[in-house]
Amino acid sequence: MRNLNKQNQVAERKFKAHFLMESVAFGLTDGVICFLGIIVGVATATLDARLVIIAAVIGGVADALGNSIGFFVSQSTERAVQLKEAEEGEIHHVHSKKEVMLSGVSSFLATLFVLCFLLFPFLFFGVWQATTASFILGIVLSFLLGMYIGKLGGENIYKSGIKYSCITILGAIVSYGLGELLHIFI
Repeated sequence: MRNLNKQNQVAERKFKAHFLMESVAFGLTDGVICFLGIIVGVATATLDARLVIIAAVIGGVADALGNSIGFFVSQSTERAVQLKEAEEGEIHHVHSKKEVMLSGVSSFLATLFVLCFLLFPFLFFGVWQATTASFILGIVLSFLLGMYIGKLGGENIYKSGIKYSCITILGAIVSYGLGELLHIFI
């Protein structure tokens, strides 16, 4: 507990593992949409599984780093705002330093998990079979994540799952279209 003045104190909230669900959900959702986009777009543009893997790994590591740093900065900023508000007379529970650090790490790991999960079919199948399998895996993962978030929020879990799946499908469709355009010009 940090003493700001005689009357106002700020308590760092006690760390609980479920606090990381926000960063994990962000990493999973961003990863599925980003990596399906890369996989579908590059597969359509090049018809080459090796290039899909190269683009996905490079894009995936960059995306995971960006997610983790972005989430760390976001949580650090939120913590600073909470501390400032507490100095102005409000008693607040703020993100702990441990929570801020672990949110960045968990976002990074969740994003890398999705990358490996969606690239796994490329170890066994040709480019179109692997792309199709990755697409199906991405939709299933999005649906399950949507169901979980719907459950947490007290929403209809199936509607929430469908909503997340539709967003993922939309991203893949846009990437497919871009891949088709690039295939024409490459």
